[in-house]
Amino acid sequence: MVKVLGVFIFVGIMLAFMIFSTPVTRLGSGFLIGDGQHVFTYHDLVKEAELLNVKFPNEDDIEANIIFSDPASNLAILKLKEVPKVDALPLVLSANGLSPLNESVFTLGYPWTNTMEDQHKLIEGTALADTALINLKMDLDPVHSGSPLFNMKQEVVGMVLLEVHAKSVFPVEGSHHFAIPKLLLDNAMKAGKMDKIIRPVQNLSREPFILKSRNNIVLIEAR
Repeated sequence: MVKVLGVFIFVGIMLAFMIFSTPVTRLGSGFLIGDGQHVFTYHDLVKEAELLNVKFPNEDDIEANIIFSDPASNLAILKLKEVPKVDALPLVLSANGLSPLNESVFTLGYPWTNTMEDQHKLIEGTALADTALINLKMDLDPVHSGSPLFNMKQEVVGMVLLEVHAKSVFPVEGSHHFAIPKLLLDNAMKAGKMDKIIRPVQNLSREPFILKSRNNIVLIEAR
């Protein structure tokens, strides 16, 4: 009986050790900017991470390092250790951001698995730029924080933040999701000493735009 009890205690201690010593993996999104070797995401995802893996649809994972991180704006910029092999239409940052009126917007959610059948999820909604952050009316999942927010011209006007990720940093109110405005993205690029690359907007309809640009949206594993 004593031996059996000792075995149970030993097994319990080993299980507790394994649980508490196993690194927690946080998942979130990001998107390629600049020369295609840098990734925008949010600070809360990557802070204190010892290992960052950036996953591309149907491509190998690429490790990345943080080159800029600002807790006050909940923004981070990663640099990939390798040049990605994906063929992607570079994203265009809006020159002016959002208007102060309600505006139609959309984002592309990263697929959960890497198979040839994967499709980024098109998520549409409206946005209102009336606070420090952009107020969103969109149905989002936690993994979508860090995704690019597009206007109807298919320009990047911000970065998506779920309500919980926004309220962890910003003094915002309301039961909805948010986006970090383009102005703060510009400031982060300057602080990270990244040149803003100006590209002409390609006048594509929605479906061709998604097909050509979706490889810019990545999944980030922070451990």
